Amino acid sequence: MNYEVDDVIEFKNGSYLVLDIIKKDENVYLYLINNDEFKDDIAITKVSNNNGNVEYSFINNEEEFNYILNKLFLNFKDDIISLATNE
Repeated sequence: MNYEVDDVIEFKNGSYLVLDIIKKDENVYLYLINNDEFKDDIAITKVSNNNGNVEYSFINNEEEFNYILNKLFLNFKDDIISLATNE
């Protein structure tokens, strides 16, 4: 399945907006935020294609999770610096 930033997907019984997509090896990871204006939960999820069925799962491997988290920080570093320096 192909994902784009700003896509809205159904995940965890809710509607989520895709903020970032990270690809590593043959895996796809999504950084999501709840699309409901009254909820503010976020998720980083691993997407697997299991015989044509898309499955979303948690990242159970600490090394894998740290890689994805670091990649997210790099992808959003300009926004983080701007927020930290009040620009």
